[in-house]
Amino acid sequence: MDRFLQDPEGEKLLTEHNRALEAAEALRGTPFKPKMTRDELLKQFKYWQRTNKEHSRRQSSGSAVHVSFAIPIYPPCLAPLEGLKKVMLKDLLLETHHRGSYILVRSITQAESMGAVMAIVEDEEKDAISLRMLNEKLRCQDGCVDKGQILLVKEPYLTSMSDTEYVVRVDHVSDIMFIPFFDEMVPSAWRERIPEHETSQWMARDWLSMGNEYLNRGKFYSATECYSKGLECSPTEEEKHYLLYYRGLAFFQVDEWDASLRDLDAVPPGPKSDKALRGKAQTLYRLRRFRESCDQFTKLCKKNPEDVSARNDFREAIARLVEQKKGIYNFSKMQEKASKTHPPLLDHATWIGPVTVSQTESQGRGLFTTEAVKVGDLLVCEKAFAYATEHHSRPRWSSTLHVNTETRTTARGGQLALASLIIEKICKTPSLEAAITNLHSNGFRQVSTGLVDGKPVVDTFQVARIISLNSFGSPTSSRGDHIHDARDASGSPGRLHNCGTWPYASMINHSCMSNAHYAFIGDMMIIRAATDIPANTELTIWYLLPAPENRPMDFRHWGFECSCTICVDIKATEPHVLEMRVRQHAQIAMALKKSSEYSRSRAEVLIDRLTETYRRPLEQVLRLGLWEPLILIAGVYDSLMQQDEAREAVVQALAAVGFVIEGGVEGPLVVKKWGLAMDNLVIAWIILWRTLLGVAPESAKQAARYARMAYLICVGEEESFDATYGMNFKVAHEPVEEGEVEGWVV
Repeated sequence: MDRFLQDPEGEKLLTEHNRALEAAEALRGTPFKPKMTRDELLKQFKYWQRTNKEHSRRQSSGSAVHVSFAIPIYPPCLAPLEGLKKVMLKDLLLETHHRGSYILVRSITQAESMGAVMAIVEDEEKDAISLRMLNEKLRCQDGCVDKGQILLVKEPYLTSMSDTEYVVRVDHVSDIMFIPFFDEMVPSAWRERIPEHETSQWMARDWLSMGNEYLNRGKFYSATECYSKGLECSPTEEEKHYLLYYRGLAFFQVDEWDASLRDLDAVPPGPKSDKALRGKAQTLYRLRRFRESCDQFTKLCKKNPEDVSARNDFREAIARLVEQKKGIYNFSKMQEKASKTHPPLLDHATWIGPVTVSQTESQGRGLFTTEAVKVGDLLVCEKAFAYATEHHSRPRWSSTLHVNTETRTTARGGQLALASLIIEKICKTPSLEAAITNLHSNGFRQVSTGLVDGKPVVDTFQVARIISLNSFGSPTSSRGDHIHDARDASGSPGRLHNCGTWPYASMINHSCMSNAHYAFIGDMMIIRAATDIPANTELTIWYLLPAPENRPMDFRHWGFECSCTICVDIKATEPHVLEMRVRQHAQIAMALKKSSEYSRSRAEVLIDRLTETYRRPLEQVLRLGLWEPLILIAGVYDSLMQQDEAREAVVQALAAVGFVIEGGVEGPLVVKKWGLAMDNLVIAWIILWRTLLGVAPESAKQAARYARMAYLICVGEEESFDATYGMNFKVAHEPVEEGEVEGWVV
């Protein structure tokens, strides 16, 4: 989250918006009186459409930023439709949530996506108003709201959108229902007639026929409505067979896995039995229930041993089950797929290793080891619950800014896209809801999670809060970021074009002294031990990269204050000392950019002075501020073939971030304790390897092995090491001497 107040233009926008909120609040309870006629609204809507296209063009060229504002939080409707009273638009009051009521309207325009979904609607009395909806993909009659679509809005919220007009705003997707034309509540003036038949006289076969027509046209939700109507018409056993099968197929096409599984499981014996069995196996696969999917594929392959397609699908289900149960992955293929696929959504299972969820003493739930693990061990490999991505050549998130007026913070478009995906997934597959709603929400009051009118109630504001606290920004692959960092001497990070939510990983708490490290391959997160960890020990990762040489880390967004030794020491350090460290960092980097001996000598002096600013012994507090300067100067020494100086700088850098090392030139090189998984850690070990080649070949081999280990931790896998750094490290494939890196198979 960005601090919006750091941007003067943002502060101006926020002030103007707060004034608008105050003006709107003054109108609370005022009866609705349209400022525009129906025709004027339609004319304005056409103008919006033109300006929206122009805005989209400017966004694609990077010359415009769309800013939206969060409104005051309010809960979704929890009442079933039968408990609500129908009202007209003229009955609505401004700035009011009409609890206990609903409106029935018809769209008189095609909906347009303008940040949200906008359409002009009218009620039975032909009063018209703008309707603003969140997430057009949710049951919007197969992807859009067409002209003539009938909509029911539960407990409508009438608010002021601008100086010129009012709007009925729907923030919770469970507050809107899309009513089919044949529903009994549709007014006769809006009811469409079907040639030759009144729908009230239709039988199951008629609804089956119309459903199939919609299915063939790709109108899947319309198809499900027809099949459902047919099932209400006392169908024969054969008709029931087809109605359930085709409805299950239609639900499958729109990713409603729970509903699809329910229907396909209920299909009675008949001509579509084998296809229903296959559909059930595929649906269980989509639900990540791989054991059950394999069981269904076993039945299908026994019945149809010549079905090559079924055997191939069965093979994939078995591969996912092996991943899920044993944590065995082909990381090379995963890297290749992620590099060639957009979005990089990989078809792999989640594996939970020797870890479990338990309560911590002060930070709620956390992840703990169930057995002792060694540095580099795989702990978790988790597929994202939801993953929002943009193509690196067509970035759009930077052009979308959402402002939370209560927290005075902003979110870029990535988090908004992620929240929309999660809401859609929960609505379509309610059985997955708990994976998100059980995550930390920092005290947000949750609504009932039961079904209302057959659908889950989803609180948009709760999901947004959870996303803000539990989402991760991610590169397409950590290997790509690693290569970028290794080539960029400045160490500036590349842009993150993706973000996602990994529920299990989200339960890991922060520590600046983290003992685990996460990496990404597409939408797969890989978590490995960054050091040896005893059994029953809490895992910790970085929420923010530790860089405390200039100011304390700010974790207020997550609702806690870090009390590690590094943060405590920073708070106890005088401000002028922190400011001096910042200046010295910049001066060292500038000096090392020059190739003169004088500049190098100046950098050495500055590093010595920087070291002197740390008053407490290294054994008590790590000195993270020394890492980057020492690695930079080690690289300079290495390029000048000053191997002794390069080796000494690397050893000092490793010690500054917690590594305990013995030997090297005088004896076998052994890491007694692994420190933090810092940027350029692999480079440090490679420099050390080069400095040892001529004076201690066996220690050089061990340094190469440690470079591979560092790569494994930072990138998540070791298979691509040679492709990244060349073939110089083949020596590292030799067996590790007993006791040096126990438990790691190289």
